Amino acid sequence: MDIRPVLVSISSEGTVDNPKLRVGISPKLKRSEWAALKRQLQSMFASSMDFNKFSSVVKKDRLMRKVAATLRGFRPIAPPTVFEATIIAITEQQISLDASVAIRSRMVEKFGDKVVCGTRTFYSFPTPKSLGKAGLDALRSVGLSVGKAQYVRDLSKRVSAGHLDLERLREMDDDAAIAELTEINGIGRWSAEYVLVRGMGRMNSLPADDVGIQRAVSRAYFRDRNVSAGGVRRVLKKFAPYSGVAAFYLMYYLFWEPQEISHAPAVPVTS
Repeated sequence: MDIRPVLVSISSEGTVDNPKLRVGISPKLKRSEWAALKRQLQSMFASSMDFNKFSSVVKKDRLMRKVAATLRGFRPIAPPTVFEATIIAITEQQISLDASVAIRSRMVEKFGDKVVCGTRTFYSFPTPKSLGKAGLDALRSVGLSVGKAQYVRDLSKRVSAGHLDLERLREMDDDAAIAELTEINGIGRWSAEYVLVRGMGRMNSLPADDVGIQRAVSRAYFRDRNVSAGGVRRVLKKFAPYSGVAAFYLMYYLFWEPQEISHAPAVPVTS
């Protein structure tokens, strides 16, 4: 299948109750290409998520009820492919979000395809083939550690050669997909759960080892005391089947409007 980069611009023209997006594309697509892009955008923007059900699930929790109401209609936007989500997960391991974003920006500019529109140049996320044939020194030059550069190249080679079909994971249940992902060199439990919730829209997947999630739960429910992954799971499991979305909403809310937060009742911190 031929793959070519296209520039897609998306703007909102609707409301929370009647959401509408205007999509601009350059260059013009064939009918079959547009159908594929439409399916991809629906997946990226979580079009199948029922936010009324999410609000119903969280309404009994005073804090999350307020968070859901404040961010009503807010959608977590997924990367277009599971491959991209997996590479993102690798880059975010054990470093700050700002650092990982900077690394990915350099990676995209160095290895991604260019799309020129007017006086501006845009870059697509690197393909598995591009990253798979990159040298380790070139990958390290964008800021990846020795280990991460190896993980990125090895994974990209397997996908490019057709030995690993990450999109197939969408057809699996959570446990099976996590088991498959953790067989990949460099992918542990946190990364696998991250790929599920971030890249595949699995709303209940919860990467509880994530430092950002732990800090958000600690601040909201434990009065800033340390909280373990087990503690995070116990707090957020009551929001199933939207535990992962609840974590995403909570982190965004705390970052976006920290002055608005009021602590929920404290609960014991245990492992």
